[in-house]
Amino acid sequence: ETLRQIAEARAALEASMHNIGASLDHTLKSRAQTLHANSAQLTKQEKDVIKATEGLRKETDKLKKVAEEGQKKVKELGNVQNWAEMLERDFLLLEETLRLVR
Repeated sequence: ETLRQIAEARAALEASMHNIGASLDHTLKSRAQTLHANSAQLTKQEKDVIKATEGLRKETDKLKKVAEEGQKKVKELGNVQNWAEMLERDFLLLEETLRLVR
């Protein structure tokens, strides 16, 4: 009788352990699948971010060139204004000189 009870207890324990193992196995497989899917999605998002960052870098370079060109034009405009003021002073000096000569 005792051997039969031990055998039944052992069988019940093994069945219980098998059920626990199967449950854990299913849970772990499900988590592994989710992690794998998330990893693939993160890899795709990382590639998208790298691509977008490269696009932003190129756009930044273009805008920098436009800003530098604008700055150069403003400087040239300032130089033209200085040149015009110098010519105006020279013409005023010539005009005064001609007035004094007459």
